[in-house]
Amino acid sequence: MPTDERPNIIWVMCDQMRWDAAGFMGSPYVRTPNLDRIAENGVVFENAYCASPVCSPARASWLTGLYPHAHTQLRNYGPRRGRTYGSHLPTDTVTIGDHLKDAGYRCGLVGPWHLGDDHQPQHGFGFWRPYRYLGPDHPDPLYEHFESEGIDNIYTNPEGSTQHGNTLEFVTTSDPRQQRTTWTVDRSLDFLDEPHDDPFFLFVSVKDPHPLIAVPPECLEHYTIDDMPVPETLRDSFEGKPAYHQHGKFRIPADVTDRQIQEMTAYYFALITHIDTQVGRLIDALDRKGQLDNTILIFMSDHGELLGDHGYTEKCFLYEASVRVPMLVSWPARLSGTRISTPFGGVDLMPTLVEWAGRPVPGRIDGRSVAQDLLETREPSAEPLFAEIATQDVIYRGEEDRDLFAGHVMMLDDNWKYVWNRFDTDELYDLSTDPSELKNLAPLADHASLVAEMRGRIGEMVSHTGPGPYAWCTECT
Repeated sequence: MPTDERPNIIWVMCDQMRWDAAGFMGSPYVRTPNLDRIAENGVVFENAYCASPVCSPARASWLTGLYPHAHTQLRNYGPRRGRTYGSHLPTDTVTIGDHLKDAGYRCGLVGPWHLGDDHQPQHGFGFWRPYRYLGPDHPDPLYEHFESEGIDNIYTNPEGSTQHGNTLEFVTTSDPRQQRTTWTVDRSLDFLDEPHDDPFFLFVSVKDPHPLIAVPPECLEHYTIDDMPVPETLRDSFEGKPAYHQHGKFRIPADVTDRQIQEMTAYYFALITHIDTQVGRLIDALDRKGQLDNTILIFMSDHGELLGDHGYTEKCFLYEASVRVPMLVSWPARLSGTRISTPFGGVDLMPTLVEWAGRPVPGRIDGRSVAQDLLETREPSAEPLFAEIATQDVIYRGEEDRDLFAGHVMMLDDNWKYVWNRFDTDELYDLSTDPSELKNLAPLADHASLVAEMRGRIGEMVSHTGPGPYAWCTECT
C-alpha cells in the first residue's frame, strides 16, 4: 500500500452528454443509480460549462486550464489533419498529466485522446490505451479487440441501425464485447490492477454517448418511447437570430416527427444508463481495493448535446444544451454532499485538481482553483465564464481561412449570456426570463451599453493569456 496520503484521481470524461441527462442533475427520465449514489456525498456542479462546444478544443481546455485562443486547438484532431493549423495540441502545452507526472503520480489514459499524435504516449501518461484517431499506420486496440474476439465492429459497420434524417444514429447490441464503454472500463480496471506504490491519475475517456448510440437491450427496457420528452424549442423559428443558425450541418429535417425524436432520445438516455453501470464497476473496484475514500472521482462531459433543442442534434452552437455539461466530484475522505450553483468554467477543473494533488496552481492559465472552497463546503465567488468556437465552416466543412477558426465567443455573467459572432448578428439572452434562449435581445438599443460592456470583458479575457487568433476581440471593443 502506498504511504503517500495524496489522493488518487480518476477523471471520467464522457463525450457529448447533456447537462440534464442524469438523475443527479435533476432528470426525471434518466436512470443513473451509481452516479446518484456517489453524488449524495460528493459535490454536484449545477452550472458547469465547457470552454468550447466541440470535442478536441473542449478537451484541450479541460486538461490545460486554457481557453482555445491560448492552447490553439481550434477544431477537432484527425490523423489526416495532423499538425495543420488549429488541429492539434502543441507538444509544449502543459496538461494536468504533465503536472501530476512531475508530482510523482502514475498516470494512465484509456479511450480517445483526440488531441494529436494519438498513437503515442505523451503529456505524462505512461499507461496508454487509446482508440480512435490513431490513423491507418497504427493499430487500434479497440478494433483489434473486436477482431481477436471474432465479433463485428458495429462502430464501422452499424448493421441494423436506425437514423431519422440526420439525427443521432442508434442500434442495440446484446454482446457486451461489442460495446466501447465496456471495453474502456475493462482497460481501466487493468490499470487499477497493476502493482503500484505511487498515487495514480487515470483519465477515463468515454466516447459515449456520442453517436453511434450502441445500447444493451436491458438498458433500453427502462425507457418507453412515448414517455420521452420533446424539446420545447424543437421548431425554433430563429426569428431575430444569426443567419448561420438556420444552416447548420445537423439541423433536423422538417419531416422528422416528434415520435422519432422521442425514439432517438430513449436510446440516448439508455446509453447513459449503460455508462452509469460501467462507472459503477469502477466504484466497486475502488471499494474492494480499499481505495475509494482517498480517490477523487470526477464524472463529467467534454461538452453537451442539443438532442433536438433549437431543431438540432450534436453540438457546435453556444446554446445551453450544447455548452453546459453534467459534473460531479466525489472524494469521500474530504468532501461532503453539497450542490454548487456558482457557474464553473471549462478551464477551472485542472487547477483545482492540481492543488488537491499538492502542487502549486499554475500561474499563467485562464482557469482558477476552487479547491479550498469545495473542501470548506462553500460557494466559490461568482466570476464571468467564457467559451469560444470556430465557425461551422471550419468545424464541419473543411474551411481553412484562419479568420474563421476564431468565429464566436460566449460570455456568461449572472443571468446574462452574450455571444459575439464575428461574422453574423450577435446574441444576448436573459436566462432568468428566457431560459430556452428564444428571444435575442442583442439588437435592441436598450441593451447597447450591456453589449459594449461584455465586449470589453471578452477583450480583457483573451488578452490575459494572449489573444492569439481572437485578437479581433481586442480591436473591436
